[in-house]
Amino acid sequence: MKMRTKIVFMFLALLVVLVSGCMEQKKEIVIDKPGNISNYEFEIFQNESSNQTLANTTTYYLLQNDTKVQVVNMVVNTSKLEIYPPDILDGGSEKSPIQNFVQLVNPANETTANPQTFEELSSKNGTSAINCTLTQEVTQGMKVINLEFKEPVTGFVAYTLETSGDQSFAFVKPDSEFIRVVLPEGYVTGNRVFGIARPEPSSVTYDEKGRQTLLWISSKMGDREETIQVKYYTQSAPLLFSTAIIALLFGVGLVLLHYARSKKKLEAVRGILDLEKEYERKQRKRK
Repeated sequence: MKMRTKIVFMFLALLVVLVSGCMEQKKEIVIDKPGNISNYEFEIFQNESSNQTLANTTTYYLLQNDTKVQVVNMVVNTSKLEIYPPDILDGGSEKSPIQNFVQLVNPANETTANPQTFEELSSKNGTSAINCTLTQEVTQGMKVINLEFKEPVTGFVAYTLETSGDQSFAFVKPDSEFIRVVLPEGYVTGNRVFGIARPEPSSVTYDEKGRQTLLWISSKMGDREETIQVKYYTQSAPLLFSTAIIALLFGVGLVLLHYARSKKKLEAVRGILDLEKEYERKQRKRK
């Protein structure tokens, strides 16, 4: 009976530990002041394959300073966004990861979701006064920031996140139909030696600034493709690498050539020494 009691007690203790580990830790994120609108690019994205219709789109702008990434969401009749900071993939951080929060939105029931509406919103000088709340939850080591509006809205939502800063950007697939990653100027991806994007994007294009832009269409991605990873590098990296390899091979060639010449000289000297030894031997026999 005592043994059975101990087993039950241990089981309950283990259950409490497991449940407490799975409980959500929730805290509110307070935005002290509106973000700087001029820091962001509010691009009106219309995918060619969708008859130029507007849909929820998340665009990640990777910066030359690769410790931060700017995120701009085009939202259509949306009341909640789930923001997954990139640091959830390496254990999370105690510091609030969201910075420079900007909202340029209108109530969805008073707004027509067309390019003209988004153009007007992108030219505003001040952020929208629509109330929203930001809360951060941590569940099983996973961090998610919930952005909730009092009512469905249409427009732009932008913010800045911290990243690892190692020219490798990984994030959980957001709840958007179109997902875009814009690389910094002078950087590309796609070389299997230096880095590729996984899963493979639906298209790779270049914008007016010459930046490589990757596009994923959520409805065409597999259910298991929950994480997107982009490893990128400078455009000149393959050329510099090839030049270094050629220089290295040239150096190796020079060393081998020098070795071959030295070997021939040594063999010639050895041949002369052998002849001298043979001559001395014959002279001794004559005596």
